[in-house]
Amino acid sequence: MLTIRRKILDNGLRVIVHEDHTTPLAACNIVYNVGSRDEHPDHTGFAHLMEHFMFTGSKNVPDYDKALQKVGAINNAYTSQDITHYYVVLPANNLETAFWLESDRMLELAFRQQSLDIQKQVVIEEFKENYLNRPYGDLMMLFNQMAYQRHPYQWLPIGKKTDHIAEVSMDMIKDFYYRFYRPNNAVLVVAGNVIGDEVFALAEKWFGTIPDGAPLHKDYPKELPQTAPRKTTVERAVPSDVLMKGWHMCDRMHPDYYACDLLSDMFGTGQSSYLYQKMVTEQKMFTDISASIMGTTDEGLFLISGRPVEGVTIEEADAVLCSYLYGFKPEASFSHDLHKVQNRAEAVLLNNEIKIDDRATNMAVGETISNVEYFLDERQHYFDVTEEQMLRLISEMLTENRSNTLYYKGMKQ
Repeated sequence: MLTIRRKILDNGLRVIVHEDHTTPLAACNIVYNVGSRDEHPDHTGFAHLMEHFMFTGSKNVPDYDKALQKVGAINNAYTSQDITHYYVVLPANNLETAFWLESDRMLELAFRQQSLDIQKQVVIEEFKENYLNRPYGDLMMLFNQMAYQRHPYQWLPIGKKTDHIAEVSMDMIKDFYYRFYRPNNAVLVVAGNVIGDEVFALAEKWFGTIPDGAPLHKDYPKELPQTAPRKTTVERAVPSDVLMKGWHMCDRMHPDYYACDLLSDMFGTGQSSYLYQKMVTEQKMFTDISASIMGTTDEGLFLISGRPVEGVTIEEADAVLCSYLYGFKPEASFSHDLHKVQNRAEAVLLNNEIKIDDRATNMAVGETISNVEYFLDERQHYFDVTEEQMLRLISEMLTENRSNTLYYKGMKQ
């Protein structure tokens, strides 16, 4: 198991250090506990826009990237429905450069109107290119709108529509920034060829005097229990139909989370999976089919998606799939299949420990969700899953009345 050290600064910033002296590098990760779920339904896309705006200069550093290029660093960021994650990987002896830059944009941004206008246009073009004009680009937008009736997961980090981004003012940006981008709503993880005490000293030097923000009381609307199936049909200019189905599942910290993850692998990862064998190889209803989960902090979705073969309607393919799912009976090799996906999960975890930046990312995200120690033992969490737990989830979760179904049809010529 990886070793860590932790310190919490007086302003609430959680600092995690993982020493690895086999590498010349250091990874500096900051995760802010803010994502699209923290947005108002009438003003979506804020967190993603804020991610872009954070790179346009801070109070004392007009050009964030220039200083990093000088020390041979790479950096990037992403926004999810739950978090915003910034990371820098650089030679360990240049670590203080990352602390200087990250602390200054946590302290105060430059708030230049021209920069905001540029980034708004960049995000709007990204919205159009990836979600409105790309084939199947709006598939998950439509699906989440159907599946979530109350929780803010009903929209993606890009937002509901471009108008929400176009309408953002500087006052709105400042309000969002000073509410969420504060040290008491952030986690700092440093991993690599570093000394823990020296990292803590740097954290005090660069972050210790940044004022904390007002306490955040996050209380997201919860979904009501789904008691009837939901179905949406759309037509788009796409080459083939896509069937997507989803069922509400537990949150990230629930004991059933790892069982749901393994169940998605067993049903729909690879050509040896149950769904591929039944729906593609044997019954020839789909050209491809897969299962996955949304690993969101709050209650997520268990998803199955596939493309019906030519000559099979999406309705016919859905009926055959439902007949199989809702009447599922495990084969005699169920124990063997469970062990197989557990081994696959272990391999993924071990692979994620190879690179220092992946380790830092996992620690930063884990500490933001709950605490890093819990996630350091994920291998055991997967191997604790039992056959009985999997069968219970199949019977309780994968039911018709809890289903959400999207028929995403290609337009007839």
